[in-house]
Amino acid sequence: MFVLSAGMMNVSAQKGFNIGIAANYNATFIINQNIYGGTPELDYKQTTSFAYDLGLGYNFTNWIGVKAEVGMTPMGQKYYNHDDIPSLTRDVQLSYITVPLMAHFSLGGEVFRFYANIGPQFAFLTKATQSYLQDGKPLPKIYNPEIKDSIDVSKTDIKDRYKSMDIMARFDFGLDIIIIKHIGINFGLSGAYGLTDINASDWKLKNHDGEYKPSHNVYGGLTLGLRYCF
Repeated sequence: MFVLSAGMMNVSAQKGFNIGIAANYNATFIINQNIYGGTPELDYKQTTSFAYDLGLGYNFTNWIGVKAEVGMTPMGQKYYNHDDIPSLTRDVQLSYITVPLMAHFSLGGEVFRFYANIGPQFAFLTKATQSYLQDGKPLPKIYNPEIKDSIDVSKTDIKDRYKSMDIMARFDFGLDIIIIKHIGINFGLSGAYGLTDINASDWKLKNHDGEYKPSHNVYGGLTLGLRYCF
Protein backbone atom coordinates (compact mmCIF):
# COMPACT_ATOMS: atom_id res chain seq x y z
CA MET A 1 0.00 0.00 0.00
CA PHE A 2 2.91 2.38 0.74
CA VAL A 3 4.47 1.73 -2.69
CA LEU A 4 1.09 2.16 -4.37
CA SER A 5 0.43 5.44 -2.59
CA ALA A 6 3.89 6.76 -3.43
CA GLY A 7 3.37 5.98 -7.11
CA MET A 8 -0.04 7.68 -7.18
CA MET A 9 1.23 10.86 -5.56
CA ASN A 10 3.94 11.32 -8.19
CA VAL A 11 1.55 12.53 -10.89
CA SER A 12 2.92 12.97 -14.40
CA ALA A 13 1.39 13.86 -17.73
CA GLN A 14 0.19 10.85 -19.75
CA LYS A 15 -0.54 12.69 -22.99
CA GLY A 16 0.13 11.20 -26.41
CA PHE A 17 -0.15 7.91 -28.26
CA ASN A 18 0.25 4.41 -26.89
CA ILE A 19 0.08 0.98 -28.48
CA GLY A 20 -0.40 -2.38 -26.84
CA ILE A 21 -1.27 -6.05 -27.06
CA ALA A 22 -3.45 -8.02 -24.67
CA ALA A 23 -4.71 -11.53 -23.96
CA ASN A 24 -8.02 -12.32 -22.29
CA TYR A 25 -9.37 -15.42 -20.58
CA ASN A 26 -13.14 -15.15 -20.83
CA ALA A 27 -16.27 -16.91 -19.71
CA THR A 28 -18.71 -16.77 -22.64
CA PHE A 29 -22.48 -17.11 -22.81
CA ILE A 30 -25.33 -17.06 -25.31
CA ILE A 31 -28.34 -15.75 -23.43
CA ASN A 32 -31.57 -17.38 -24.69
CA GLN A 33 -30.55 -20.42 -26.72
CA ASN A 34 -32.06 -21.19 -30.12
CA ILE A 35 -32.47 -24.96 -30.59
CA TYR A 36 -35.05 -24.69 -33.38
CA GLY A 37 -38.04 -25.88 -31.37
CA GLY A 38 -36.99 -29.53 -31.25
CA THR A 39 -36.58 -30.02 -27.49
CA PRO A 40 -36.96 -28.06 -24.26
CA GLU A 41 -34.04 -25.77 -23.48
CA LEU A 42 -30.86 -27.49 -22.35
CA ASP A 43 -28.83 -26.71 -19.24
CA TYR A 44 -26.01 -24.18 -19.59
CA LYS A 45 -22.46 -25.49 -19.14
CA GLN A 46 -19.37 -23.48 -18.20
CA THR A 47 -17.80 -22.17 -21.42
CA THR A 48 -14.41 -20.42 -21.64
CA SER A 49 -12.06 -19.15 -24.34
CA PHE A 50 -8.93 -17.08 -24.97
CA ALA A 51 -9.08 -13.81 -26.90
CA TYR A 52 -6.32 -11.54 -28.25
CA ASP A 53 -6.22 -7.93 -29.41
CA LEU A 54 -4.03 -5.10 -30.63
CA GLY A 55 -4.88 -1.63 -29.34
CA LEU A 56 -4.03 1.97 -30.16
CA GLY A 57 -4.83 4.82 -27.81
CA TYR A 58 -4.40 8.57 -27.49
CA ASN A 59 -4.55 10.49 -24.23
CA PHE A 60 -5.68 14.12 -24.49
CA THR A 61 -4.79 14.79 -20.85
CA ASN A 62 -3.37 12.77 -17.98
CA TRP A 63 -6.82 11.35 -17.21
CA ILE A 64 -8.93 11.12 -20.39
CA GLY A 65 -8.39 9.76 -23.88
CA VAL A 66 -9.70 7.38 -26.54
CA LYS A 67 -8.81 3.79 -27.40
CA ALA A 68 -9.49 1.50 -30.37
CA GLU A 69 -8.69 -2.19 -30.74
CA VAL A 70 -8.80 -5.00 -33.26
CA GLY A 71 -9.11 -8.45 -31.75
CA MET A 72 -9.90 -12.11 -32.31
CA THR A 73 -12.65 -13.00 -29.84
CA PRO A 74 -14.17 -16.50 -29.66
CA MET A 75 -17.67 -16.64 -28.15
CA GLY A 76 -20.33 -19.29 -27.81
CA GLN A 77 -21.98 -21.64 -25.32
CA LYS A 78 -21.97 -25.29 -24.26
CA TYR A 79 -25.19 -27.05 -23.24
CA TYR A 80 -26.20 -30.42 -21.83
CA ASN A 81 -29.12 -32.25 -20.23
CA HIS A 82 -27.69 -34.49 -17.53
CA ASP A 83 -31.13 -35.26 -16.04
CA ASP A 84 -32.83 -36.57 -19.19
CA ILE A 85 -32.55 -39.65 -21.38
CA PRO A 86 -31.43 -39.72 -24.15
CA SER A 87 -28.35 -37.61 -23.42
CA LEU A 88 -28.08 -34.38 -25.41
CA THR A 89 -24.98 -32.19 -25.72
CA ARG A 90 -24.46 -29.05 -27.77
CA ASP A 91 -21.34 -26.92 -28.22
CA VAL A 92 -21.80 -23.69 -30.22
CA GLN A 93 -18.54 -21.98 -31.21
CA LEU A 94 -18.62 -18.47 -32.70
CA SER A 95 -15.51 -16.61 -33.89
CA TYR A 96 -15.56 -12.82 -34.22
CA ILE A 97 -13.21 -10.03 -35.23
CA THR A 98 -13.98 -7.37 -32.64
CA VAL A 99 -13.44 -3.62 -33.01
CA PRO A 100 -14.18 -1.62 -29.84
CA LEU A 101 -14.11 2.20 -29.88
CA MET A 102 -13.89 3.38 -26.29
CA ALA A 103 -13.43 6.39 -24.08
CA HIS A 104 -10.44 5.89 -21.79
CA PHE A 105 -10.19 7.23 -18.24
CA SER A 106 -7.22 6.90 -15.88
CA LEU A 107 -6.18 8.13 -12.46
CA GLY A 108 -2.89 7.84 -10.61
CA GLY A 109 0.82 8.59 -10.87
CA GLU A 110 3.75 7.73 -13.09
CA VAL A 111 4.06 4.17 -11.75
CA PHE A 112 0.52 3.04 -10.85
CA ARG A 113 -2.61 4.15 -12.68
CA PHE A 114 -6.16 2.88 -12.43
CA TYR A 115 -8.01 2.80 -15.74
CA ALA A 116 -11.52 2.32 -17.12
CA ASN A 117 -12.68 2.01 -20.74
CA ILE A 118 -16.24 2.07 -22.02
CA GLY A 119 -17.84 2.24 -25.44
CA PRO A 120 -19.43 0.31 -28.33
CA GLN A 121 -17.83 -2.80 -29.78
CA PHE A 122 -18.51 -4.04 -33.31
CA ALA A 123 -18.16 -7.81 -33.69
CA PHE A 124 -17.88 -9.33 -37.19
CA LEU A 125 -18.68 -13.03 -37.44
CA THR A 126 -16.02 -15.10 -39.24
CA LYS A 127 -17.05 -18.63 -38.28
CA ALA A 128 -19.94 -20.44 -36.58
CA THR A 129 -19.90 -24.18 -35.90
CA GLN A 130 -21.59 -26.57 -33.53
CA SER A 131 -21.49 -30.11 -32.20
CA TYR A 132 -25.09 -31.12 -31.43
CA LEU A 133 -25.35 -34.78 -30.46
CA GLN A 134 -27.80 -37.26 -28.97
CA ASP A 135 -26.03 -40.15 -27.27
CA GLY A 136 -22.92 -39.20 -29.24
CA LYS A 137 -24.67 -39.21 -32.62
CA PRO A 138 -26.21 -36.42 -34.77
CA LEU A 139 -29.89 -35.76 -34.15
CA PRO A 140 -32.42 -36.67 -36.86
CA LYS A 141 -33.96 -33.83 -38.84
CA ILE A 142 -37.02 -32.24 -37.27
CA TYR A 143 -40.01 -30.58 -38.92
CA ASN A 144 -40.62 -26.98 -37.92
CA PRO A 145 -44.20 -25.87 -38.71
CA GLU A 146 -43.21 -22.20 -38.61
CA ILE A 147 -41.04 -22.51 -41.72
CA LYS A 148 -42.91 -25.55 -43.05
CA ASP A 149 -39.69 -27.47 -43.64
CA SER A 150 -37.34 -29.91 -41.97
CA ILE A 151 -34.27 -28.61 -40.14
CA ASP A 152 -30.90 -30.35 -39.89
CA VAL A 153 -30.44 -29.41 -36.23
CA SER A 154 -27.03 -31.12 -36.00
CA LYS A 155 -25.51 -29.35 -39.03
CA THR A 156 -21.89 -28.51 -38.23
CA ASP A 157 -21.43 -25.25 -40.18
CA ILE A 158 -24.18 -22.89 -38.98
CA LYS A 159 -22.79 -19.50 -39.99
CA ASP A 160 -25.91 -18.83 -42.08
CA ARG A 161 -28.02 -19.06 -38.91
CA TYR A 162 -26.39 -15.99 -37.32
CA LYS A 163 -26.09 -12.33 -38.25
CA SER A 164 -22.79 -11.22 -39.74
CA MET A 165 -22.36 -8.43 -37.15
CA ASP A 166 -23.17 -7.93 -33.49
CA ILE A 167 -23.07 -4.57 -31.69
CA MET A 168 -21.98 -4.84 -28.07
CA ALA A 169 -21.48 -2.61 -25.03
CA ARG A 170 -17.84 -3.01 -23.91
CA PHE A 171 -16.27 -2.15 -20.55
CA ASP A 172 -12.78 -2.60 -19.04
CA PHE A 173 -11.24 -1.60 -15.73
CA GLY A 174 -8.02 -2.43 -13.92
CA LEU A 175 -4.51 -1.27 -13.06
CA ASP A 176 -1.61 0.00 -15.21
CA ILE A 177 1.95 -0.45 -13.90
CA ILE A 178 4.89 1.30 -15.60
CA ILE A 179 7.77 -1.19 -15.31
CA ILE A 180 10.40 0.85 -17.20
CA LYS A 181 10.27 4.15 -19.06
CA HIS A 182 7.58 4.09 -21.79
CA ILE A 183 6.69 0.42 -21.16
CA GLY A 184 3.93 -0.80 -18.89
CA ILE A 185 1.75 -3.77 -18.12
CA ASN A 186 -1.93 -3.74 -17.30
CA PHE A 187 -4.23 -6.29 -15.74
CA GLY A 188 -7.89 -6.14 -14.90
CA LEU A 189 -11.35 -7.22 -15.99
CA SER A 190 -12.96 -6.89 -19.40
CA GLY A 191 -16.42 -7.77 -20.68
CA ALA A 192 -19.12 -7.05 -23.24
CA TYR A 193 -22.87 -7.53 -23.66
CA GLY A 194 -24.50 -7.94 -27.07
CA LEU A 195 -27.17 -5.33 -27.75
CA THR A 196 -28.57 -7.03 -30.85
CA ASP A 197 -30.19 -10.39 -31.54
CA ILE A 198 -27.49 -12.61 -33.08
CA ASN A 199 -29.94 -14.93 -34.86
CA ALA A 200 -30.37 -14.38 -38.61
CA SER A 201 -33.84 -13.28 -39.72
CA ASP A 202 -34.68 -16.69 -41.23
CA TRP A 203 -33.69 -18.44 -37.99
CA LYS A 204 -35.75 -16.55 -35.44
CA LEU A 205 -37.73 -19.66 -34.63
CA LYS A 206 -40.09 -20.29 -31.76
CA ASN A 207 -38.87 -22.55 -28.97
CA HIS A 208 -40.43 -25.71 -27.55
CA ASP A 209 -42.95 -23.58 -25.62
CA GLY A 210 -44.11 -21.74 -28.74
CA GLU A 211 -42.36 -18.40 -28.15
CA TYR A 212 -39.30 -16.71 -29.61
CA LYS A 213 -36.62 -15.07 -27.47
CA PRO A 214 -33.72 -13.12 -29.00
CA SER A 215 -30.23 -14.51 -28.37
CA HIS A 216 -27.40 -12.29 -27.08
CA ASN A 217 -23.64 -12.73 -26.82
CA VAL A 218 -22.12 -12.05 -23.40
CA TYR A 219 -18.57 -12.50 -22.15
CA GLY A 220 -16.35 -11.37 -19.31
CA GLY A 221 -13.02 -12.30 -17.82
CA LEU A 222 -9.43 -11.46 -16.97
CA THR A 223 -7.13 -9.43 -19.19
CA LEU A 224 -3.33 -9.04 -19.20
CA GLY A 225 -1.62 -6.58 -21.53
CA LEU A 226 1.65 -4.93 -22.48
CA ARG A 227 1.80 -1.38 -23.86
CA TYR A 228 4.30 1.16 -25.10
CA CYS A 229 3.78 4.90 -24.56
CA PHE A 230 5.29 7.24 -27.15
